[in-house]
Amino acid sequence: MTKLFVVDLDGCISMPFVTPHWPSVSWIRELNQLSRDNPAIPELSICTGRPFPYAEAVAQWLDIRQPIVFESGGGIYFPDRQKVEFSSQYYAHEREVKEVRRWVEQLIKEEFPDVMLEFAKHTDAGVIHNDLSTITSFYDWATAYVSQNFPQFEVHHTEVSVNIILRDCNKGTGLVRLSELTGIPLEEMAYIGDSSGDISALKIVGKPFAPSNAVDAVKEVAQVTKAKTSMGVLEAYQLLSGK
Repeated sequence: MTKLFVVDLDGCISMPFVTPHWPSVSWIRELNQLSRDNPAIPELSICTGRPFPYAEAVAQWLDIRQPIVFESGGGIYFPDRQKVEFSSQYYAHEREVKEVRRWVEQLIKEEFPDVMLEFAKHTDAGVIHNDLSTITSFYDWATAYVSQNFPQFEVHHTEVSVNIILRDCNKGTGLVRLSELTGIPLEEMAYIGDSSGDISALKIVGKPFAPSNAVDAVKEVAQVTKAKTSMGVLEAYQLLSGK
């Protein structure tokens, strides 16, 4: 039985630069609210590469009470206590994180002036742009630099973002910490994600899902829904809930 359904945000609940599909988001919220009185419906949580302010706002949309993971595995937010906890790995490598962020800022200044830094991040370095070719080029630069200079980091990208994260602060380690905090075993969790950064989480849960817009590497390790983004999330949630 699945007790917790953990959802990625970008590419799942919503798409950057695009208004969310509010009917499906509202239905997802309703199922999460019903879970409090119906044990057959798993509660909802979030695991995202986005920074805390955005993740916390979406948690409000969905009326989430369980802890959520932000910045991949870099931080945990507890909605019931309004408390934030950062990973011990971040504190162990805080100097390197700052160095990576400085390099990213310099790269933006010199080569990618139209790319936007995710300013609210603490434990990693992320950028956003709405042009895939720009994102691909930035990803290539970042991958080459990080592999040579910061082997303790890894680089992931979506169609609109690049994230440089600590290897021990990925979404897989984020879900392990979430399991420890909630007491819910990983085999009793479901997860839905769409990009390479989600694979570490998809591989360790009992029920991995991917929306139909996911990249091929994700589809190889997850059950693929018929629908895209939030409609795909709703489809998976209904399957888990027997609806």
